[in-house]
Amino acid sequence: MEGPRPKRMSRTELYARVWQTPMTRLGLEFGISGNGLAKICQRLHVPYPPRGYWAKKEAGKPVTTTSLPQLPPGASTDVDIYPSPPQAQDPAPIQAVIAAAEKSASAVVIPETLEGAHPKVIAWLAQHKEQQAERERDHKRRRHDEWAWVKPLIPDLTKRDLYRFRVSSALFKAVEAAGGRVESASIAGKVTFLIAGEKIECSIVEKMRQSFLVPREEGTKWTAYPEFHQNGLTSSGFLRVTITTYLRGGAKEWVETFTKKMGTLLPEIAGRIMAGGPILIDWRREQEEEARKREEEHARRQELRRLKQMDEDRWRQFCAFATDWQERNRLLAFLAEVQRRSEADADVTIADKKMSEWIAWARQKIDSLDVFESGIAGLFEKISAPIPPTHGHWMDS
Repeated sequence: MEGPRPKRMSRTELYARVWQTPMTRLGLEFGISGNGLAKICQRLHVPYPPRGYWAKKEAGKPVTTTSLPQLPPGASTDVDIYPSPPQAQDPAPIQAVIAAAEKSASAVVIPETLEGAHPKVIAWLAQHKEQQAERERDHKRRRHDEWAWVKPLIPDLTKRDLYRFRVSSALFKAVEAAGGRVESASIAGKVTFLIAGEKIECSIVEKMRQSFLVPREEGTKWTAYPEFHQNGLTSSGFLRVTITTYLRGGAKEWVETFTKKMGTLLPEIAGRIMAGGPILIDWRREQEEEARKREEEHARRQELRRLKQMDEDRWRQFCAFATDWQERNRLLAFLAEVQRRSEADADVTIADKKMSEWIAWARQKIDSLDVFESGIAGLFEKISAPIPPTHGHWMDS
Protein backbone atom coordinates (compact mmCIF):
# COMPACT_ATOMS: atom_id res chain seq x y z
CA MET A 1 0.00 0.00 0.00
CA GLU A 2 1.40 3.38 -1.06
CA GLY A 3 2.04 5.82 1.78
CA PRO A 4 1.05 9.51 1.87
CA ARG A 5 2.73 11.53 -0.85
CA PRO A 6 5.16 14.30 0.18
CA LYS A 7 4.74 17.96 -0.75
CA ARG A 8 7.82 19.40 -2.44
CA MET A 9 8.65 23.04 -1.69
CA SER A 10 11.52 25.39 -2.39
CA ARG A 11 12.94 27.34 0.54
CA THR A 12 11.63 30.60 -0.95
CA GLU A 13 8.13 29.14 -1.14
CA LEU A 14 8.42 27.85 2.42
CA TYR A 15 9.70 31.24 3.61
CA ALA A 16 6.69 32.99 2.07
CA ARG A 17 4.22 30.52 3.60
CA VAL A 18 5.54 30.64 7.19
CA TRP A 19 5.21 34.43 7.25
CA GLN A 20 1.66 34.22 5.87
CA THR A 21 0.23 31.50 8.13
CA PRO A 22 0.99 30.53 11.77
CA MET A 23 3.25 27.48 12.02
CA THR A 24 0.65 25.33 13.77
CA ARG A 25 -2.00 25.92 11.11
CA LEU A 26 0.48 25.56 8.26
CA GLY A 27 1.81 22.34 9.78
CA LEU A 28 -1.72 20.90 9.80
CA GLU A 29 -1.97 21.73 6.11
CA PHE A 30 1.18 19.69 5.47
CA GLY A 31 0.12 16.93 7.85
CA ILE A 32 2.85 17.58 10.43
CA SER A 33 3.17 19.43 13.74
CA GLY A 34 4.27 23.04 14.10
CA ASN A 35 7.48 21.84 15.78
CA GLY A 36 8.15 19.50 12.88
CA LEU A 37 7.73 22.37 10.42
CA ALA A 38 10.06 24.55 12.50
CA LYS A 39 12.78 21.87 12.29
CA ILE A 40 12.42 21.78 8.50
CA CYS A 41 12.80 25.58 8.40
CA GLN A 42 15.94 25.36 10.53
CA ARG A 43 17.39 22.73 8.23
CA LEU A 44 16.83 24.98 5.18
CA HIS A 45 17.97 28.14 7.03
CA VAL A 46 14.47 29.63 6.67
CA PRO A 47 13.56 32.15 9.41
CA TYR A 48 10.04 31.96 10.80
CA PRO A 49 7.97 34.24 13.09
CA PRO A 50 9.05 34.24 16.75
CA ARG A 51 6.76 33.46 19.67
CA GLY A 52 4.11 36.17 20.10
CA TYR A 53 4.42 37.45 16.52
CA TRP A 54 0.87 36.57 15.45
CA ALA A 55 -0.67 37.79 18.70
CA LYS A 56 1.06 41.16 18.28
CA LYS A 57 -0.06 41.35 14.67
CA GLU A 58 -3.64 40.49 15.62
CA ALA A 59 -3.58 43.20 18.30
CA GLY A 60 -2.35 45.79 15.79
CA LYS A 61 1.11 46.01 17.34
CA PRO A 62 4.17 46.61 15.12
CA VAL A 63 5.96 43.42 14.04
CA THR A 64 9.24 42.76 12.25
CA THR A 65 9.82 40.28 9.44
CA THR A 66 13.22 38.57 9.23
CA SER A 67 14.70 38.51 5.75
CA LEU A 68 15.57 35.25 4.03
CA PRO A 69 19.36 34.84 4.37
CA GLN A 70 21.75 33.56 1.73
CA LEU A 71 21.92 29.80 1.59
CA PRO A 72 25.22 28.31 2.86
CA PRO A 73 27.26 26.50 0.16
CA GLY A 74 26.12 22.95 -0.39
CA ALA A 75 22.81 23.36 1.49
CA SER A 76 19.62 22.03 -0.07
CA THR A 77 17.27 24.49 -1.80
CA ASP A 78 14.22 22.21 -1.77
CA VAL A 79 12.54 19.87 0.68
CA ASP A 80 10.00 17.07 0.54
CA ILE A 81 7.55 17.46 3.43
CA TYR A 82 6.14 14.05 4.34
CA PRO A 83 2.88 13.95 6.31
CA SER A 84 3.18 12.31 9.70
CA PRO A 85 1.77 8.77 9.79
CA PRO A 86 -1.74 8.64 11.23
CA GLN A 87 -2.02 7.86 14.92
CA ALA A 88 -3.01 4.34 15.79
CA GLN A 89 -6.71 4.03 16.53
CA ASP A 90 -7.93 3.19 19.99
CA PRO A 91 -8.88 -0.47 20.49
CA ALA A 92 -12.55 -1.25 19.93
CA PRO A 93 -13.40 -1.45 23.69
CA ILE A 94 -11.87 2.01 24.26
CA GLN A 95 -13.77 3.40 21.28
CA ALA A 96 -16.97 2.00 22.75
CA VAL A 97 -16.28 3.72 26.09
CA ILE A 98 -15.61 7.02 24.32
CA ALA A 99 -18.75 6.75 22.19
CA ALA A 100 -20.94 5.99 25.20
CA ALA A 101 -19.42 8.85 27.21
CA GLU A 102 -19.80 11.30 24.34
CA LYS A 103 -23.42 10.28 23.93
CA SER A 104 -24.26 10.81 27.60
CA ALA A 105 -22.21 14.03 27.75
CA SER A 106 -23.93 15.49 24.69
CA ALA A 107 -27.02 16.08 26.84
CA VAL A 108 -25.02 18.31 29.22
CA VAL A 109 -24.85 21.99 28.32
CA ILE A 110 -22.84 24.82 29.83
CA PRO A 111 -25.36 26.79 31.94
CA GLU A 112 -25.78 30.56 31.77
CA THR A 113 -25.64 30.81 35.57
CA LEU A 114 -24.21 28.82 38.46
CA GLU A 115 -27.62 28.00 39.86
CA GLY A 116 -27.71 24.23 40.43
CA ALA A 117 -23.94 23.95 39.82
CA HIS A 118 -21.97 20.85 40.68
CA PRO A 119 -21.25 20.51 44.45
CA LYS A 120 -17.51 20.98 43.88
CA VAL A 121 -18.17 24.32 42.17
CA ILE A 122 -20.65 25.32 44.91
CA ALA A 123 -17.78 24.67 47.33
CA TRP A 124 -15.54 26.99 45.26
CA LEU A 125 -18.10 29.78 45.56
CA ALA A 126 -18.29 29.26 49.31
CA GLN A 127 -14.48 29.16 49.53
CA HIS A 128 -14.23 32.46 47.65
CA LYS A 129 -16.74 34.14 49.97
CA GLU A 130 -14.94 32.85 53.04
CA GLN A 131 -11.55 33.99 51.72
CA GLN A 132 -12.99 37.42 50.95
CA ALA A 133 -14.43 37.73 54.45
CA GLU A 134 -11.23 36.51 56.11
CA ARG A 135 -9.12 38.99 54.14
CA GLU A 136 -11.49 41.84 55.09
CA ARG A 137 -11.30 40.84 58.77
CA ASP A 138 -7.51 40.81 58.51
CA HIS A 139 -7.53 44.32 57.08
CA LYS A 140 -9.75 45.58 59.86
CA ARG A 141 -7.53 44.02 62.53
CA ARG A 142 -4.44 45.74 61.13
CA ARG A 143 -5.87 49.03 59.88
CA HIS A 144 -4.09 51.00 62.61
CA ASP A 145 -0.76 49.21 62.17
CA GLU A 146 0.98 51.36 59.54
CA TRP A 147 4.02 49.06 59.38
CA ALA A 148 2.13 45.82 58.93
CA TRP A 149 1.87 44.37 55.44
CA VAL A 150 -1.35 42.60 54.67
CA LYS A 151 -2.43 40.77 51.58
CA PRO A 152 -4.73 42.76 49.29
CA LEU A 153 -8.47 42.30 49.46
CA ILE A 154 -9.91 39.59 47.25
CA PRO A 155 -12.24 41.08 44.62
CA ASP A 156 -15.47 39.53 43.46
CA LEU A 157 -15.31 36.74 40.93
CA THR A 158 -14.99 38.07 37.37
CA LYS A 159 -16.82 36.99 34.23
CA ARG A 160 -13.83 34.83 33.29
CA ASP A 161 -13.80 33.17 36.72
CA LEU A 162 -17.51 32.51 36.56
CA TYR A 163 -17.25 31.17 33.01
CA ARG A 164 -14.50 28.76 34.08
CA PHE A 165 -16.66 27.68 37.00
CA ARG A 166 -19.65 27.08 34.69
CA VAL A 167 -17.56 25.07 32.23
CA SER A 168 -16.03 23.08 35.08
CA SER A 169 -19.47 22.34 36.52
CA ALA A 170 -20.72 21.15 33.12
CA LEU A 171 -17.66 18.93 32.60
CA PHE A 172 -18.01 17.44 36.09
CA LYS A 173 -21.64 16.61 35.39
CA ALA A 174 -20.80 15.21 31.94
CA VAL A 175 -18.18 12.87 33.40
CA GLU A 176 -20.52 11.77 36.19
CA ALA A 177 -23.31 11.18 33.67
CA ALA A 178 -20.92 8.84 31.86
CA GLY A 179 -20.15 6.90 35.07
CA GLY A 180 -17.10 8.73 36.41
CA ARG A 181 -16.59 10.64 39.64
CA VAL A 182 -14.90 13.88 40.66
CA GLU A 183 -12.52 12.90 43.43
CA SER A 184 -11.00 16.35 44.04
CA ALA A 185 -11.18 19.77 42.44
CA SER A 186 -9.27 22.89 43.50
CA ILE A 187 -10.49 26.39 42.85
CA ALA A 188 -7.31 26.93 40.81
CA GLY A 189 -8.56 24.43 38.21
CA LYS A 190 -6.67 21.26 39.12
CA VAL A 191 -9.07 18.32 39.02
CA THR A 192 -8.79 14.59 39.68
CA PHE A 193 -11.43 12.28 38.24
CA LEU A 194 -11.89 8.70 39.39
CA ILE A 195 -12.60 6.51 36.36
CA ALA A 196 -12.94 2.74 36.80
CA GLY A 197 -10.83 3.00 39.94
CA GLU A 198 -8.07 4.97 38.17
CA LYS A 199 -7.14 8.59 38.88
CA ILE A 200 -7.20 10.88 35.84
CA GLU A 201 -5.75 14.32 36.57
CA CYS A 202 -6.80 17.34 34.50
CA SER A 203 -6.53 21.11 34.48
CA ILE A 204 -9.28 23.53 33.49
CA VAL A 205 -7.58 26.91 33.20
CA GLU A 206 -7.33 30.04 31.11
CA LYS A 207 -5.25 30.00 27.94
CA MET A 208 -2.81 32.80 28.67
CA ARG A 209 -1.08 35.37 26.47
CA GLN A 210 1.35 38.23 26.94
CA SER A 211 -0.22 41.06 28.92
CA PHE A 212 1.28 43.74 26.66
CA LEU A 213 -1.24 42.69 24.02
CA VAL A 214 -4.13 44.15 26.06
CA PRO A 215 -4.53 47.49 27.85
CA ARG A 216 -2.91 47.49 31.29
CA GLU A 217 -6.13 48.22 33.20
CA GLU A 218 -7.83 45.21 31.64
CA GLY A 219 -4.89 42.95 32.29
CA THR A 220 -5.31 43.26 36.06
CA LYS A 221 -9.07 42.76 36.36
CA TRP A 222 -9.87 39.59 34.51
CA THR A 223 -9.65 37.27 37.56
CA ALA A 224 -10.08 37.44 41.31
CA TYR A 225 -7.09 35.09 41.67
CA PRO A 226 -4.11 36.52 39.71
CA GLU A 227 -1.79 34.44 41.91
CA PHE A 228 -2.96 31.33 40.06
CA HIS A 229 -1.28 32.59 36.90
CA GLN A 230 2.20 33.56 35.76
CA ASN A 231 3.17 37.20 36.05
CA GLY A 232 3.23 39.09 32.78
CA LEU A 233 0.45 36.98 31.28
CA THR A 234 -3.25 37.62 31.02
CA SER A 235 -6.30 35.79 29.75
CA SER A 236 -6.68 35.21 26.03
CA GLY A 237 -10.42 34.96 26.51
CA PHE A 238 -10.41 31.21 25.96
CA LEU A 239 -10.20 28.17 28.23
CA ARG A 240 -7.73 25.30 28.00
CA VAL A 241 -8.58 21.81 29.26
CA THR A 242 -5.67 19.39 29.58
CA ILE A 243 -5.45 15.77 30.72
CA THR A 244 -2.19 15.86 32.66
CA THR A 245 -2.14 12.14 33.43
CA TYR A 246 -0.16 10.35 30.74
CA LEU A 247 -2.51 8.40 28.47
CA ARG A 248 -1.49 6.62 25.31
CA GLY A 249 -3.05 7.86 22.09
CA GLY A 250 -5.82 10.35 21.47
CA ALA A 251 -6.16 14.05 22.21
CA LYS A 252 -5.02 15.29 25.61
CA GLU A 253 -5.58 19.05 25.30
CA TRP A 254 -8.45 21.19 24.06
CA VAL A 255 -8.30 24.96 23.57
CA GLU A 256 -11.25 27.15 22.72
CA THR A 257 -11.18 29.34 19.61
CA PHE A 258 -13.50 31.93 18.16
CA THR A 259 -15.19 29.21 16.13
CA LYS A 260 -15.07 26.32 18.62
CA LYS A 261 -16.28 26.93 22.16
CA MET A 262 -16.08 24.62 25.14
CA GLY A 263 -19.72 23.67 24.76
CA THR A 264 -18.95 21.85 21.50
CA LEU A 265 -15.77 20.31 22.90
CA LEU A 266 -17.42 19.00 26.08
CA PRO A 267 -18.51 15.55 24.76
CA GLU A 268 -15.07 14.83 23.28
CA ILE A 269 -13.30 15.86 26.49
CA ALA A 270 -15.63 13.76 28.64
CA GLY A 271 -15.16 10.80 26.29
CA ARG A 272 -11.37 10.97 26.50
CA ILE A 273 -11.47 11.36 30.30
CA MET A 274 -13.74 8.31 30.59
CA ALA A 275 -11.40 6.38 28.29
CA GLY A 276 -8.54 7.18 30.68
CA GLY A 277 -9.59 4.54 33.22
CA PRO A 278 -9.64 1.58 30.80
CA ILE A 279 -6.49 2.86 29.09
CA LEU A 280 -4.61 2.91 32.39
CA ILE A 281 -6.02 -0.50 33.36
CA ASP A 282 -4.91 -1.98 30.02
CA TRP A 283 -1.53 -0.31 30.32
CA ARG A 284 -1.03 -1.63 33.85
CA ARG A 285 -2.11 -5.09 32.71
CA GLU A 286 0.43 -4.93 29.89
CA GLN A 287 3.12 -3.78 32.31
CA GLU A 288 2.26 -6.64 34.67
CA GLU A 289 2.34 -9.09 31.78
CA GLU A 290 5.71 -7.74 30.67
CA ALA A 291 6.98 -8.00 34.26
CA ARG A 292 5.70 -11.59 34.44
CA LYS A 293 7.47 -12.44 31.18
CA ARG A 294 10.67 -10.83 32.45
CA GLU A 295 10.44 -12.89 35.63
CA GLU A 296 9.81 -16.05 33.62
CA GLU A 297 12.76 -15.27 31.37
CA HIS A 298 14.92 -14.57 34.42
CA ALA A 299 13.82 -17.88 35.98
CA ARG A 300 14.50 -19.69 32.68
CA ARG A 301 18.01 -18.27 32.50
CA GLN A 302 18.60 -19.09 36.15
CA GLU A 303 17.50 -22.67 35.47
CA LEU A 304 19.77 -22.89 32.43
CA ARG A 305 22.68 -21.63 34.55
CA ARG A 306 21.78 -24.15 37.26
CA LEU A 307 21.63 -27.04 34.78
CA LYS A 308 24.88 -25.92 33.19
CA GLN A 309 26.56 -25.71 36.59
CA MET A 310 25.20 -29.14 37.55
CA ASP A 311 26.49 -30.62 34.30
CA GLU A 312 29.91 -29.07 34.85
CA ASP A 313 29.98 -30.37 38.44
CA ARG A 314 29.09 -33.89 37.25
CA TRP A 315 31.78 -33.80 34.60
CA ARG A 316 34.38 -32.66 37.13
CA GLN A 317 33.26 -35.51 39.37
CA PHE A 318 33.55 -37.99 36.51
CA CYS A 319 37.07 -36.71 35.76
CA ALA A 320 37.91 -37.00 39.46
CA PHE A 321 36.80 -40.66 39.41
CA ALA A 322 39.04 -41.26 36.42
CA THR A 323 41.94 -39.71 38.30
CA ASP A 324 41.17 -41.86 41.36
CA TRP A 325 41.01 -44.98 39.18
CA GLN A 326 44.39 -44.19 37.60
CA GLU A 327 45.82 -43.39 41.02
CA ARG A 328 44.49 -46.67 42.45
CA ASN A 329 46.10 -48.73 39.68
CA ARG A 330 49.39 -46.91 40.20
CA LEU A 331 49.23 -47.46 43.97
CA LEU A 332 48.30 -51.15 43.57
CA ALA A 333 51.38 -51.67 41.43
CA PHE A 334 53.45 -49.86 43.98
CA LEU A 335 51.94 -51.88 46.87
CA ALA A 336 52.66 -55.12 45.01
CA GLU A 337 56.29 -54.11 44.72
CA VAL A 338 56.34 -53.18 48.42
CA GLN A 339 54.93 -56.60 49.32
CA ARG A 340 57.49 -58.38 47.18
CA ARG A 341 60.35 -56.56 48.79
CA SER A 342 59.00 -56.93 52.34
CA GLU A 343 58.62 -60.74 52.36
CA ALA A 344 61.79 -61.19 54.36
CA ASP A 345 60.75 -58.54 56.90
CA ALA A 346 57.11 -59.54 57.35
CA ASP A 347 57.39 -59.62 61.16
CA VAL A 348 59.40 -56.44 61.55
CA THR A 349 57.70 -53.79 63.72
CA ILE A 350 57.97 -50.20 62.59
CA ALA A 351 56.68 -47.55 64.95
CA ASP A 352 53.49 -49.11 66.31
CA LYS A 353 52.72 -51.51 63.45
CA LYS A 354 54.14 -54.69 62.03
CA MET A 355 55.07 -54.77 58.37
CA SER A 356 51.96 -56.81 57.55
CA GLU A 357 49.80 -54.23 59.32
CA TRP A 358 51.39 -51.44 57.33
CA ILE A 359 50.63 -53.27 54.09
CA ALA A 360 47.00 -53.86 55.22
CA TRP A 361 46.70 -50.16 56.07
CA ALA A 362 47.96 -49.16 52.62
CA ARG A 363 45.59 -51.61 50.89
CA GLN A 364 42.62 -50.20 52.81
CA LYS A 365 43.54 -46.72 51.66
CA ILE A 366 43.90 -47.90 48.06
CA ASP A 367 40.58 -49.73 48.18
CA SER A 368 38.85 -46.46 49.14
CA LEU A 369 39.79 -45.25 45.65
CA ASP A 370 37.92 -48.09 43.94
CA VAL A 371 35.32 -46.17 41.90
CA PHE A 372 33.81 -49.42 40.59
CA GLU A 373 33.13 -50.81 44.05
CA SER A 374 29.35 -50.35 43.61
CA GLY A 375 29.35 -51.20 39.93
CA ILE A 376 28.78 -48.89 36.96
CA ALA A 377 25.29 -47.95 38.17
CA GLY A 378 26.68 -46.98 41.54
CA LEU A 379 29.37 -44.93 39.82
CA PHE A 380 26.78 -42.79 37.98
CA GLU A 381 24.55 -42.60 41.03
CA LYS A 382 27.44 -40.93 42.82
CA ILE A 383 27.99 -38.62 39.85
CA SER A 384 24.30 -37.64 39.72
CA ALA A 385 23.98 -37.10 43.48
CA PRO A 386 23.94 -33.46 44.67
CA ILE A 387 27.33 -32.27 45.79
CA PRO A 388 27.36 -32.01 49.60
CA PRO A 389 28.83 -28.94 51.29
CA THR A 390 31.97 -30.92 52.22
CA HIS A 391 33.22 -33.94 50.30
CA GLY A 392 36.16 -36.20 49.69
CA HIS A 393 39.00 -35.51 47.32
CA TRP A 394 37.38 -37.63 44.55
CA MET A 395 34.73 -34.85 44.12
CA ASP A 396 37.12 -31.92 44.21
CA SER A 397 37.34 -29.81 41.09
